[in-house]
Amino acid sequence: MSRFARALLLGAISFCLIASPTSAATTSQLSATLGDLWTTVLQTPTPQNPFAGGDTCIMLPGNIVAPFGPNGAPSCTVTRGTRIFVAAQSNECSSFPGDHASSGTTEAELRACAIAMDAGFTLVTLTVDGQPVALTKVQTGRLSIHLPQDNIFGVKGADRTGLSVADGWVALLDPLAPGTHAIEIVVKGKNAAGKPVNAHITTIILVQ
Repeated sequence: MSRFARALLLGAISFCLIASPTSAATTSQLSATLGDLWTTVLQTPTPQNPFAGGDTCIMLPGNIVAPFGPNGAPSCTVTRGTRIFVAAQSNECSSFPGDHASSGTTEAELRACAIAMDAGFTLVTLTVDGQPVALTKVQTGRLSIHLPQDNIFGVKGADRTGLSVADGWVALLDPLAPGTHAIEIVVKGKNAAGKPVNAHITTIILVQ
């Protein structure tokens, strides 16, 4: 896998409760949570990895769940008090062999690579139960990654230790009321390969 790009795009559906699409998260908190997300994804063994058919409802520190996968997440069931981290569009660049090898291996080079991969998107929006929610564009700090033996890059030995930097449009939602909620994200523009993007994927959040 030479590149990972994620767009969570959600089609409108019916819902039974009005969400609370608000968040007091700071930019630094959003950046750190995006870092937690990509660290978790990259360090998840291939059989369980969301980019290899594993669970796309990813638990993060602080009682946060992130619907996240190459084609979105159809649904996630969470308990009361769980916050939802939405990475509407996100890319990462890392120093592992075969992953952005032409983009360098330093933090600055990886950051520039991740930002450039998202540069072609002209519209990224989020609604929760039909209500618009602001997205924040952030980059992570330098992520120190140690891949498992069975990893999605297929690297071995000392090559399993490396760096990553991610970029993306994100939001951290306050806990939603018990019931069924619909998240809709629209992403338009061009991906890193210059191909047009105009996609929708529906995610249902069930709060127990």
